[in-house]
Amino acid sequence: MVRDEADVIAATVGHMLSQVDAVVVADNGSIDGTREIVAGMARQLGADRLDVVDDPEPAYFQSEKMTALARRARLNHHAEWVVPFDADEVWYSPFGRIGDQLGDLAPQWLVVPARLFDHVATAQDPRPEVEPNPVRRLAWRRADPAPLPKVACRWRKDLRIEQGNHSATYTGGATMFDPLLVVRHFPYRSVDQLVRKVRNGAAAYAAAGDRLPESMGAHWRQWGRLLDDHGPEAIAELFHQWYYRENPTAELRTSDSELQPPLLWDPAPLVELHP
Repeated sequence: MVRDEADVIAATVGHMLSQVDAVVVADNGSIDGTREIVAGMARQLGADRLDVVDDPEPAYFQSEKMTALARRARLNHHAEWVVPFDADEVWYSPFGRIGDQLGDLAPQWLVVPARLFDHVATAQDPRPEVEPNPVRRLAWRRADPAPLPKVACRWRKDLRIEQGNHSATYTGGATMFDPLLVVRHFPYRSVDQLVRKVRNGAAAYAAAGDRLPESMGAHWRQWGRLLDDHGPEAIAELFHQWYYRENPTAELRTSDSELQPPLLWDPAPLVELHP
């Protein structure tokens, strides 16, 4: 699922195509050129490798949409495993190509968690005009993984991918094989990008009405209200407080006294697409 991720979509989809047999992209009304980028890649590679569909539903029903995309991957591309990824994620395995690693697992394993590490913009990053690819530009990451992993999941008719792609459920429960996969996450890349992400995220949850609980997507709803009430300047302040480091090698104490450890310089192992 993707909406308005033109700055990273070619890099992350191209990388994932080096890791798996086929990628399915559902574009949710992008207006920044994202749809045109992936359509151009699909014409070059063929629909058997890159399958692009339109998602006209504005609401953020991620669980239902991703589960439906998994079913499409099975029906159209004979998928035995599904890697539900976002446009701002670079997945890899330290042990080799993801498709090969998953394909070698014994049949009893249904879910493979992936530790997720957030990359953070810093004052030491190259300027965008020097390195336009954010995945290469943002080389500093947090030392500790995020609390919730992402998951890859084996296809089965009762598969359900849960909201956020943090878990997958099956009738009778799921066996988990760990560790095997890693995700590098690039969620907040600039002030302008975060403003756009907040606007889109808040609108998507608002479109769901009472069909999604208020607790789901709470930070997007809260940030959306912040944007409405105080404008982009408030989002810029949020970005610089939590998602930007002037000095990535130093500890940072935030305004609410949270101590954040130094970042690690560890560029994501991005594989360039070579059709």
